[in-house]
Amino acid sequence: MSDPYDIELSHTFSAPAARVWAALTAPDQFVRWYGPDGFPVDPATVEIDARVGGRHRFVMVGEDDPSMRTAFDGSFTDVVPNNRLASSGTWHGIPGQDGGWASNLAVELSEEAGATPLVVREGPHPEGTAELGRASWEMMLPKLAALLDS
Repeated sequence: MSDPYDIELSHTFSAPAARVWAALTAPDQFVRWYGPDGFPVDPATVEIDARVGGRHRFVMVGEDDPSMRTAFDGSFTDVVPNNRLASSGTWHGIPGQDGGWASNLAVELSEEAGATPLVVREGPHPEGTAELGRASWEMMLPKLAALLDS
């Protein structure tokens, strides 16, 4: 099987891996940073059961047009607390895309002297949308950093 990921980003957070893990897996923290600008996650839609086979679900809602809703519905495929979190599922409601499309996410963490390097991989994206996915993560990672610094 070929590599399903077509984007990869990295960022180092000035927080221990356990703190970053909590921001990734605790619904009340997840909603505070996930979603590109103007498209936050609806807290009532979040399900994060961080175990292999556990549900990974949320819906982002357009601030300017609440009828614009983008949902991810999947399950976790690999879970190693404070180290690796991977899920596979389907996105629905992506602007310009008909129907759903399958996507995979893998996040790897390591801890070095109290800081946590993170690598995120996502894909495959429908043709012509990988840069939109990259831009979304580039908006979200600073929001995650701000949450971790608070």
